[in-house]
Amino acid sequence: MNLRWVEYLVALADERHFGRAAARCGVSQPTLSAQLRRFEEELGGPLVVREPRVELTELGRRVVGPARQMLSLAEDISWAGRDQEGPVTGTVRVGIFPTLAAYLLPHLLAGLDHDAPGVDLSVVEEKSATLLGLLDSGEIDVALLASAVPAKLSSVPVFREEFLLATPADDPLGTDPGPVDPAALRGTDLILMSEGHCLRDQVLEVCADSGSGVRKDIQPGSVATLSQLVAAGSGRTLMPRMAVSPPMAPDPRIALREFTEPRPHRDVVVCGRAAVLERRAVRALVAVLRDLPGGLVEPLESLCYST
Repeated sequence: MNLRWVEYLVALADERHFGRAAARCGVSQPTLSAQLRRFEEELGGPLVVREPRVELTELGRRVVGPARQMLSLAEDISWAGRDQEGPVTGTVRVGIFPTLAAYLLPHLLAGLDHDAPGVDLSVVEEKSATLLGLLDSGEIDVALLASAVPAKLSSVPVFREEFLLATPADDPLGTDPGPVDPAALRGTDLILMSEGHCLRDQVLEVCADSGSGVRKDIQPGSVATLSQLVAAGSGRTLMPRMAVSPPMAPDPRIALREFTEPRPHRDVVVCGRAAVLERRAVRALVAVLRDLPGGLVEPLESLCYST
């Protein structure tokens, strides 16, 4: 069995088009087609239906999962050979969930440029469930998550980000001095993100503890829209600290208050396959994430890589 055959199958499974799969693998379409037929002969059955459109057969669907794993293991071996002494270099394909990406990236890119200039990032912004799928397919190397990590993946904690209460500027709860007790939200219906955003689930936990409710009629799909709704007087919400800290400009229409201890928060981890987390470029990424500008987050310094 030839590893290139495995690569061709995975490319075809992803692209569902012989021309695009061949271009991705850097070969001609006839070469890819001929090599795939040799793979089918080796296995004793067809892997794809070629017409009227490209589809995996039952055998192809059974084989493509282990094929992805084989390519990942081959990549790990290749990295182990390259990733030894000398400057830390390489591209890390990282996935970040939307309620964090826009606010983290300016700090992350500046930190890498200063501490690990040989490390480049290729960034994908998607919801957490999509990021887990991209990890599984090998399309990204690591993902930043603030939700549960599947048992088959390893993870390393990087930072804790607190939530602030955000209210319209003239809201009585926003004008009181000092930290606010979450119990003060009892009877309040908070504006939450739409389904599928981990920020929604995190704020729902605060709702359960404080006795607050949820606005059913408004479910924004971005933190920017959430912020504008609060500014327009539509209600209260919880905002991640990074989303309302420099370089984000303050909005005079919004009042922000700290919570009393223990403050509501989310813990962010970097997750991926164990071998990927051991790469020097990924370790450099983790180090920068644990050293973000003061006051934004609390670094989680544990060096334990959990599985």
